[in-house]
Amino acid sequence: MSTYLCILEKPNHLLHLDMYKVSIIIPNYNRANLIGETLDSIVRQTYENWECIIVDDGSTDNSIEIIKTFEEKDDRFKLYLRPKDYPKGANACRNIGVQESVGDYVIFFDSDDLMMDNHIEKKLQTIIEGDLDFVISKTTYFNNPENINPINYRDLDVLPISADHFIMKKINWLTLDVMIKKEIAKMLSFTEKNQSAEEYNYFVKLVLLTENAIFLDKVLTLRRYHKDSYQVNLKPYIVAPHFFARVHQSFFLRQSQ
Repeated sequence: MSTYLCILEKPNHLLHLDMYKVSIIIPNYNRANLIGETLDSIVRQTYENWECIIVDDGSTDNSIEIIKTFEEKDDRFKLYLRPKDYPKGANACRNIGVQESVGDYVIFFDSDDLMMDNHIEKKLQTIIEGDLDFVISKTTYFNNPENINPINYRDLDVLPISADHFIMKKINWLTLDVMIKKEIAKMLSFTEKNQSAEEYNYFVKLVLLTENAIFLDKVLTLRRYHKDSYQVNLKPYIVAPHFFARVHQSFFLRQSQ
């Protein structure tokens, strides 16, 4: 009797996963002592079709020299300098990175944190399998044994991702947890004049634009704890209905202009 080997084929939308380019966008300011570790973690990614855009915010240390050594060894790294006529800050650097990116998906990352080796692969596989606009994973500190100022995802593991839940702070995530479709990221921008809580404002605009997303309950990022580390970690509060309507109307009015 013949024995047949049953081979499970990948679904059509996963056959050519490596055809998708992922753009990693990193603002940098005076991280010469740390950014090398971050870029090393990107080099180790199991998924290899990526570009890493580092936008320097006017560093006065030798960050640029370190970044250039990676750029010279691997053409997937691309260094840009924030133009002097652009506002200073990570927000402007992220916007520049999106403008310069050529990938199909975008990850915003920080210059002192580390990617798990399967960071890109897991996010991309999840977003392609679900035909999603964005996906959210988890982060944990790797140098914070006392768990000071813990990362608080609130009820992200039980509540659906919606504008209502995010604006009312029932769910939460970090900027580097997210992978976004490039076409969606191109419709948004970080407000460059605001430094405080701008990441929250950015994601308010994202969830108002689309709720086609999923939470991947898997740690894919290792975050470096600093004594001055800050995370918007406010207690949940009631947001008046007129606030939600005002934010919604304001955002889509700008989109239509």
